[in-house]
Amino acid sequence: MHPFLRRLLISALAVAGSLLIAGVFVLLAGANPLSAYYEIVQNGFGCTVTIGPHPLKFCAFFNTLAIMTPMLLTGLSAVVAFRTGFFSLGQAGQMLIGAALASNIAVAFQLPSLLHIVLTLLVGTVAGAGWAWIPALLRTRLGISEVLTTLIFNTLAGILSGLVAGWGYVDPAVRLAPLAFNTKLNAGLFISLIAGIAVYLYLWYSVPGYEQRMSGQAPLFATAAGIQPRIAGVRAMLISGGLAGLAGAIEVLGVHYRFTFEFSGGGDFDGITVAILGQGHPMGVLIASFFLAGLRLASVTGLQMHLGIPRELGDVIIAVALILITVLELQDRTISTLVAAVRVRGVKRIASDFPKDQRL
Repeated sequence: MHPFLRRLLISALAVAGSLLIAGVFVLLAGANPLSAYYEIVQNGFGCTVTIGPHPLKFCAFFNTLAIMTPMLLTGLSAVVAFRTGFFSLGQAGQMLIGAALASNIAVAFQLPSLLHIVLTLLVGTVAGAGWAWIPALLRTRLGISEVLTTLIFNTLAGILSGLVAGWGYVDPAVRLAPLAFNTKLNAGLFISLIAGIAVYLYLWYSVPGYEQRMSGQAPLFATAAGIQPRIAGVRAMLISGGLAGLAGAIEVLGVHYRFTFEFSGGGDFDGITVAILGQGHPMGVLIASFFLAGLRLASVTGLQMHLGIPRELGDVIIAVALILITVLELQDRTISTLVAAVRVRGVKRIASDFPKDQRL
């Protein structure tokens, strides 16, 4: 089995196990687990069809896609950093700074619509990259952990973003085009999907991407091969921050039409979550972000409103899934190590049976 498919299977088993465990909590809450599963599917991934001018009066599927968009971009942001050996937790702060400066451009200037949209998205991307640049330098130059610095910069972003943001609503001509009636789904979805394809091609089919992956997987080998891990690390953090900043700009132009401290999905570490659930691969991140977005939506519109189950159950499901992924990954690696050791011993035993004069 392909290594990625094997790891994706581990994530699927972990999610299935977490849903079964969540059924126990549903029973303790006095509800039927099957009803809870139905509410998750219907209110997170289904559509209610009605008769009238708008047959899809309420379509959870479209709302899930809207929530998925920033999750996908921040998940890709985390993947780019993880693959280079940087455990960046700064997606929330980079997203805030990107949204703040993007809102300034969107509100303060009067430009042709297409140019205005492109410039706003570009400024948000550059702002996010710039916010990630300092933690990257602190890690590569001074050896200061990016886990600590990105967390600190998240707090600083929450303070500074309000000072540099453009306060006011974005002109309708500058907003991203909506894609579905009665939802916040907009053209940002296509931008995020294109970004996913670009990240995959970059990491697996380009020289800089190869350098980044080697710097994360085998830094000593990368150095011996002439790769400079410091440069690769800084480049990875710039791309990572840019993706998160782009997510913030899309929230301004396509969802809220103004700067806000609250984004779709509602989780500061959603990018980290979907990157882990997606096994650090863009395709896995796409699947994980769609699942997490649907679960978040269903937890509010289905579990809490229809069954009276606290919406925090959705977070419990994800938390248990992450724990199970860790356990299953450890078990899988242990079994693989044992199998490899048995094979090596078998080869040595077969080699010892040959006469000395016939050995290589």
